[in-house]
Amino acid sequence: MGVAQKGGNALRKLKSVAQKRASSLPAGNLINAVVEQVNQFESGIKQTVDGVQDKVKGLQANLLKMYQANKELEQENRELSKAMVGLEKDNAHLTMKLDRTQMELDVLKAKLENIGKLVSGYEESIAAVTRTTKSKRK
Repeated sequence: MGVAQKGGNALRKLKSVAQKRASSLPAGNLINAVVEQVNQFESGIKQTVDGVQDKVKGLQANLLKMYQANKELEQENRELSKAMVGLEKDNAHLTMKLDRTQMELDVLKAKLENIGKLVSGYEESIAAVTRTTKSKRK
């Protein structure tokens, strides 16, 4: 039994005894008036307690909603973290492929430059042969 319930029971007994004895005492009306004020005070306390209990229930409901929302956010965060790890792996793989492709491109560029130099050399040789052939014909 809680303290509030024990206090309420004691208060009810006290009011009952006071009302029974009030009729035989000269200040009976005063005792009855005090008992009535105690009743009103008790009623006010009950209303306050009920209001507090309603607020506590509302806060508990809000807390439960927040807890559930937090759990959902944590789950979403875990899923996003897993996705991020996968994307980071993909990014590393693509970066390696890009680096490899860049190296291959550099090799092909060097080969193309060498081919250009060879063609230029052949053109110069052909031009020289053509000049010497023309000069011998004259």
